[in-house]
Amino acid sequence: MIELKTVTKIVRSGTEDLTILDDVSMEIPDGQFVAVTGASGSGKSTLLGLIAGLDAPTSGEILIDGESITKMNEDGLATLRSEKIGFIFQSFHLIPSLTAYENVLIPMEILGLKNARNRADQLLIDVDLTNRGHHYPTELSGGEQQR
Repeated sequence: MIELKTVTKIVRSGTEDLTILDDVSMEIPDGQFVAVTGASGSGKSTLLGLIAGLDAPTSGEILIDGESITKMNEDGLATLRSEKIGFIFQSFHLIPSLTAYENVLIPMEILGLKNARNRADQLLIDVDLTNRGHHYPTELSGGEQQR
């Protein structure tokens, strides 16, 4: 479950404080799909970044499976993201000099995950890119890069 308890995010813009999120509370039960919609600049990306632990709220608390991520250190957040949070970025964040397979494999090796090569192989199977793993990002379609 994801829980936000009175989460506020304020950023400094020049001499002005901008309230991006103001006293947001919500619960998202395990297995529930949620669409975050709103106008440009309404705080959607900020909200997702906070839930993922990519940024910290100005105030309030965020819990994932009952554990507060608000005060976690970077190692704890990295573990959380690698084990419990999946990302689909608006931009692809692929390293152009690495193949699709290497782009999947390298982060797992950096994290020291066991069986990284087998897991990378399986992930490419899961997203139907088995035959494209040796291709570089510029050789993949936009949809293939996104997967």
